Amino acid sequence: MHNLWPQEDKMSATLIDGSHTSSEAGEPAKDSAARKLLRVLEAVSNPGETHRLSDLVKETGLSKTSVFRLLSELVDDGYVSRTSDGAYTPGRALRLLGLRLTASTEDSDRVRTRLQRLQQDVHSTIHFALRTGDWATYVEKIEDTAQPIRMASRVGAQIPLHSTAIGKSVLAYLPESEVRRYAANTGLPRRTDNTITDVNRLLADGELVRNRGFSIDDEENEEHIRCMATPVFDTRHNLLGGIGITTIAPLVTQAKLESYAPLLLTAARDIMSLV
Repeated sequence: MHNLWPQEDKMSATLIDGSHTSSEAGEPAKDSAARKLLRVLEAVSNPGETHRLSDLVKETGLSKTSVFRLLSELVDDGYVSRTSDGAYTPGRALRLLGLRLTASTEDSDRVRTRLQRLQQDVHSTIHFALRTGDWATYVEKIEDTAQPIRMASRVGAQIPLHSTAIGKSVLAYLPESEVRRYAANTGLPRRTDNTITDVNRLLADGELVRNRGFSIDDEENEEHIRCMATPVFDTRHNLLGGIGITTIAPLVTQAKLESYAPLLLTAARDIMSLV
């Protein structure tokens, strides 16, 4: 993750050296660079699917030039994401920061302990990922060291939503309009011969996920990798991401993987109280 605060220091220094001692049009002179930055972050984080530049100008009371400049820096650092239609949403770095701030160290340890217990029950690699815009980002990984093949996944890595079990478990609980927007934004790129690349098939898959409570990635993202996942919500029922069980397809049949569903669903319910 990039460091946000050195960027802030640079902007503050600009004010100190006198080159911007007067405010930009319509902005109170007393607003420091840090305050402007925080106002933009707060506006981007306000409820709502997306925010356009004009919306953020109104919400912050800052000039269009200032908002655009700050957004550009925040996008570069991953704290804000810009969609293909020009709107702005919280980025991966901001979402991960929010998770760290809202979860105590003790709670984070409890989440990891619960995931470790699941790993011991199913003897497979466990991933916990958060939705970050049009991606999911791994925040925990419990490796199954007994597997003959090590997973290339790592904490902090982003994964697509339409071709992974965790991603599909997330898409299943989004409004249809948002799934269609995701499909239009990404184009549903093919990862393997099994990848779902049609939005109507993706929506049908989502209905199946909701009916049985879990999703399956049957070599849809990587050849020889078969996964199962279920979504994770917080105590207010906000969709956060998902927990997945990752297996080697030639070694674990889909029927065997699906037999782990009760253990996976119980783990997700337990974690709901910890995040």
